[in-house]
Amino acid sequence: MKSSIKYFGCALIALAAATGCKKVTNGYLSDQIRYIDNPIRIGRGLIQQTNAVSNDGSSAPVTYKLLDIRDAATHKHADALDQKYDHYEWTSLFDAQTDTSIDLLNQKRKLVNSTVYGFDQHTGAFTFYGTSVNIPLGTYEFDISASNENGTKVFKNIATFTLVDTPAYHVGDGGAAWFQDGTNDNGDIGVPQVTIERVANEGTLVNLKIIGSDGKPFNPAKGEIIRRGDRSDFQTYAQFHPLVYTDSTMTCNFETTPFPLQQSTYGYLIYYRIPSQFVTFDAGYTPTTAHIYSANPRFQFNIYQEGTYNVTVKMQHCRHI
Repeated sequence: MKSSIKYFGCALIALAAATGCKKVTNGYLSDQIRYIDNPIRIGRGLIQQTNAVSNDGSSAPVTYKLLDIRDAATHKHADALDQKYDHYEWTSLFDAQTDTSIDLLNQKRKLVNSTVYGFDQHTGAFTFYGTSVNIPLGTYEFDISASNENGTKVFKNIATFTLVDTPAYHVGDGGAAWFQDGTNDNGDIGVPQVTIERVANEGTLVNLKIIGSDGKPFNPAKGEIIRRGDRSDFQTYAQFHPLVYTDSTMTCNFETTPFPLQQSTYGYLIYYRIPSQFVTFDAGYTPTTAHIYSANPRFQFNIYQEGTYNVTVKMQHCRHI
């Protein structure tokens, strides 16, 4: 009996020694790292950040490396995504309520030349910039690697993202009325027709033109378009630069999207008045044919992507004298 106990004890000692010599794996690196929101949808021309990758409980810290991006249809490297463009990146938190000058804005951003996306090695998330407007629509597949103290694993075709076109702008509701000079008498003259044309992908400019039903523009440089009391106007939303006037347009350099960055007391509405000495109305829309009635359009629009835009507001049932 004693010999059996002695033999069993020696076996335990031998097993313990063998176990103690086995190398212990450092950390844990999952084989199931993935993008939960796959497939990923990206609005071309928008500033957009994807969700972080799920590391499935892998031991922190995990670092990620983007290995390749391919056209999902051809499985060939997506050369277009290697091209670099100038764009602004935020360097600190921007507050539209307080950062209301170009100097304050420039303290929060820097101009860089890079691809249309950034890849965060700590989260595996992508950030797409407005310059993605230059990339062909379609679906792209990509590979990454993940590394921690356990080692490195490669994840081939881990996910796809699809570049889709989204609206670059939106036209909201509006209206227009005549007002008799020196009184509150007024009447409706119909909703102005607002058309927006994006003439370039570059820049951050809106050229606003207000025209009569005959297509002739009113001249803001000569006082033919004026503010309407304390109502919001184009300059209300142009917080970084004063408007530039010509004989037919008002131009705003909005610097950053979306534009407007924030609402006024009146939402996004823009109000203007065409003084009575510059406008005449179609028969039956004002009580008399005397030139004592101003035209008062209100309209709204939002710009979501960088570029140069021509915005034309065509009033109904009135025209330039």
